[in-house]
Amino acid sequence: MKKGVAGGVKTNWFSDLIFRRVFKNAGFLLSGKVATGLFGLAYLSLAARGLGIEQFGILVLVQTYVQVVVGLTTFHSWQAVIRYGAISVENDDTAGFQKLISFTTALDVGGVVLGAALAWFAAPLVGPVLGWSDEVIGYAQPYSLLILFTIIATPTGLLRLYDRFDILAWQVMITPAMRLIGVAIAVFTDAPFWGYLLAWFVAGVAGGLTLLGLGWREGVKQGRLTGMQWSLKDVTTVHPKIWGFCLASNFHSSLQLVTGHMSTLLVGAVATPAAAGLFKVAREVATALTKPAELLTQSIYPEFARLGSTGEWSAFGGLIRRAATLAGSVGLTVLLIMTVAGEPFLGLVFGQDFTAAYGTLVLLVMAAVITISGFSFDPALYAMGRPSVPLRVNAVVVLCVYVPLLVVLTERLGPMGAGVAMLASATLIVSTMGLWCRRELRKRL
Repeated sequence: MKKGVAGGVKTNWFSDLIFRRVFKNAGFLLSGKVATGLFGLAYLSLAARGLGIEQFGILVLVQTYVQVVVGLTTFHSWQAVIRYGAISVENDDTAGFQKLISFTTALDVGGVVLGAALAWFAAPLVGPVLGWSDEVIGYAQPYSLLILFTIIATPTGLLRLYDRFDILAWQVMITPAMRLIGVAIAVFTDAPFWGYLLAWFVAGVAGGLTLLGLGWREGVKQGRLTGMQWSLKDVTTVHPKIWGFCLASNFHSSLQLVTGHMSTLLVGAVATPAAAGLFKVAREVATALTKPAELLTQSIYPEFARLGSTGEWSAFGGLIRRAATLAGSVGLTVLLIMTVAGEPFLGLVFGQDFTAAYGTLVLLVMAAVITISGFSFDPALYAMGRPSVPLRVNAVVVLCVYVPLLVVLTERLGPMGAGVAMLASATLIVSTMGLWCRRELRKRL
């Protein structure tokens, strides 16, 4: 029998209650994401075939433009709900919990209002850079109102805090399922460009409103929101450093957008809408294949928060090591499969024009494998109260390495250049974050 990381006796990794709970919760999410991934590939395939590579690229750019504005203007307050909510629950502090929810909700509302206004008024300025006609700009502005229905951060945090990953598992299927239905109707009725945007819009509204209702219902059910007192008075006293935590986590998430959605916009601006469409297809396939890493991050963060709030740092470190080993092994398997089957897959699903995205796809999967291996570093540092570390690391690498490489290499190599830039930045970020995580954990041990 081997001695476990927390000092108890463990026969194997999965006999650890925390490790089992992480993968149970990730399994709930994965069950929904498998269906979501299939729906996503299906509606992208239909849209690509219905619109052609050029129009598909423009559709991708409009949708990505709104996603980027959402990421830049809305607070990712679910992280604060988990970080400070876990402490309030541990201390049975209902009043403090309600102040926290009042604070994060205020951030959510302010963010979506600002985002919708910014997206509407910036579209005429951004559109020409991305190759949009006046007609497309006219469609993009009302589509920007979708941002008003993305007020989901606090409800998401409530569901994750209370381990309701089973609810999240089926909720995430609503938007892609409705989008598939809408795009199918657009294809079979030979709808114009705006018909596809309408399908995206309606599906997004339905998914956002559903998550909003489910999250608040769970909060009331747990008893913490009963007799809710909407007050921001003394919130920074009850939850010290919450402003710094929220600002750092939001800026960090915004930087991650540059290597995600904003990359598609930059490819479209530097190259062409068609190149952006190819990059989008490669990125979506790579993301679908490596989605388990994101799901594990979402399910492991509450566990890190609980271990950190009770000072169980030995178990904390063991969880990081086991997660990295297992996730890295899964990632390498995915890379091998995609290297062999990626090109015929692209041709079969999206059409022969899109096989040009194969090289980019392999590079993005390689970058994702590296990211998967270090998926636990971010949530671990957040749980240790060091959100500034991921922020600084990402800021330096993204702004000083990724963006310059993306612009220079995309001009020369097209979408492949964006893939090389992504691989280089992922390697630097994960290796640096791993060293920081080790240093912070040693201090606490």
